[in-house]
Amino acid sequence: MPWRLGGLTALRWRHLDGDWVIYDTGSGQTLAVDALMAAALMALESGCSGLADIEAQVCADLGVAADAGLRTQLQDGLAFFEQLGLVESLVGEAT
Repeated sequence: MPWRLGGLTALRWRHLDGDWVIYDTGSGQTLAVDALMAAALMALESGCSGLADIEAQVCADLGVAADAGLRTQLQDGLAFFEQLGLVESLVGEAT
């Protein structure tokens, strides 16, 4: 499934003690995330959209191997970010 950052999403990043704090200037939301989900959002910022591309970028950035568990974590995290309005699913849209 392809993804993109939400239309008004503009992220500001801060790295604190191994976790990331993200401020979305578009919504005013602040969110603390782990390295995996920070890498996923950074992959979206850099232009990745498909889950396979996001997964490959995350694996490269974090030096981890792809597996079913990682893919599930990414899918769940992206679905959570969609509920918050940080990302949008592009299902049904021409990409």
